[in-house]
Amino acid sequence: MSRTVSAELGLAYMIGRVGGGGDTGAVDSDRRTRSRRRGLLTWFVLAGLTAGSLLGAAPGGSDISPLVVRAVARADVPPRAPGQPALGPNQADVTVPGPGPMKDIPNLFLGFSTEYSTLPLVEQHAVDWERVLFNVAQGGSVPAETLRVGGDSAEHVIYGRKPPQFAPWEVFSPTPQLVDASAKVISASKLQVIIDINTITSRPREVATWMKLLSSSLYNVVGGRIAAFELGNEPDIYSCTQWAGGLLTAGDQSSDTKQKCPANLPTRITATSFAKSFQAYARALYSVAPSVPMMAPALAMATDHLGWIKTLLRYRTKNLKVISAHIYPYSACARPGQASYPTIQKVLSENATAGMAKTIAPAVALAHKAGLSVRLTEINSVTCGGTLGVSNTFATALWAPDALFELMNAGVAGVNLHARVNSINRPFSFTRQGLETRPLLYGLILFKRMLGGGARLVPVQLRAGRSLNLKVWAVRADDSTDVGKGAFIRNPLNVLLINKNPGSARITLHLPTNQRGFVERLLAPSASSTSGVTLEGQHLNHQAEWQGKPKLQIIRPTRDGSYVLTVRGESAALVTVPVAPHTLNSRGEHAAGTAAPFGYDK
Repeated sequence: MSRTVSAELGLAYMIGRVGGGGDTGAVDSDRRTRSRRRGLLTWFVLAGLTAGSLLGAAPGGSDISPLVVRAVARADVPPRAPGQPALGPNQADVTVPGPGPMKDIPNLFLGFSTEYSTLPLVEQHAVDWERVLFNVAQGGSVPAETLRVGGDSAEHVIYGRKPPQFAPWEVFSPTPQLVDASAKVISASKLQVIIDINTITSRPREVATWMKLLSSSLYNVVGGRIAAFELGNEPDIYSCTQWAGGLLTAGDQSSDTKQKCPANLPTRITATSFAKSFQAYARALYSVAPSVPMMAPALAMATDHLGWIKTLLRYRTKNLKVISAHIYPYSACARPGQASYPTIQKVLSENATAGMAKTIAPAVALAHKAGLSVRLTEINSVTCGGTLGVSNTFATALWAPDALFELMNAGVAGVNLHARVNSINRPFSFTRQGLETRPLLYGLILFKRMLGGGARLVPVQLRAGRSLNLKVWAVRADDSTDVGKGAFIRNPLNVLLINKNPGSARITLHLPTNQRGFVERLLAPSASSTSGVTLEGQHLNHQAEWQGKPKLQIIRPTRDGSYVLTVRGESAALVTVPVAPHTLNSRGEHAAGTAAPFGYDK
């Protein structure tokens, strides 16, 4: 089934949270002990040029007050409301009131992040890449996708013409022709590219020189653009020996102790030394590209290292617009028994979603107080490349939309899901046959289908039986949504129901409409499934085209005006109904503050 891009901007506002999966461990609490993910490249190119030339065919605790009190089906939330019948253990009652406070959604909330070393494979499958982006790109007034290129490999990109003695890598000398070609393909792709720049092997003047060439080539080209420069990659856990050791994963983390710190590298990076470096780079980049905002410092542990943000703010430049950070609830580098060791049940727990939002909330509050926004330029369910039997299962498809909505509700302005095309935690990759999908991709597509132009988060009231682990989100959009089979819904209200329990849930919906609606289902045999995933009865083939007969369920109100449906265990359902133009149409507060880097659709 095809979905119109014009129907795809926004988010859903999570208001119901039932159950907790039993995991209350700290988010990636032992991340200090994990191996740094460092990538050695066999070829090196200019960061911005690589992003353009290889993607050419690709088209809480914050200062934002919560809209409602979250409902939790535990002792503090009785299943019987005054004047209403008691609910059974697997029953839920969801209400979307007609009036109520809402939050406007920032543009380009969801994007991807990848390493430079993965891009050659993407270049070989440009058409399939374009089709994948179409399925996850937001619409609205800015119908594009953000791509952050960098991560660990950014710190190994050599901008100078002479390689350091400690780096036995090929040095790339870009030409004006390649700069021009890269500018054109960035534009043609309509990608909003975030270029990650390292402070380890580069110098401000060298970086500014290359960015000036690229920016001047983009000046007269309409379409894609450099959305931002990001400086740094987890400087708060920098290790010179691990940097020299190259790409480390869960299986080889002990090798980093055998490396020696190269003479020309900094032995350590402090909050102050990084802030001073940032100031020098930011001023150099402002001199050649004054309209391109800066992001920094891409912290690995933003809450534990709030002092880094405070120090950076003391050295703030006029082009610093976004505080960036990374967050992963679990780590493949952890050992069994540690809090951050990943399992399927942990991925389905509240710690994996609401826990992330709670962890990042202090950084969001600090940034908002300074008039800045927060973008998480790396997120995924499991870091260190992921864990087989967890990161490649259907549990991640249920995790993704819930996690994204939680982060939005915490005031985050946007996220970039990070994955290498050969890592276990990737949403998709490419083989000789073409596209290879993972369950995670379907969760991201479901998230996108909740969106629409002029979208705002809608408060919801939830009452549920004690045995449920149910999450509910809702969004109101202004445009029309194509739900397939020739059906278009004007002024859509989307309600997403995520049932993380093994058993089915019988849900009664009280919505501000009495019109028929439609239900799309995200299904798999179980949360541990690595294949057999369908969305609305369809799956993506190797050519990134939808296969199978669409299964779109029609839902009508009962005699009392409510809608009743059953959501199978370990699955999700998206309910779309039309509402009157004036219903849920009030202007919302800005969900991520006034400094969202890509603005709002309203």
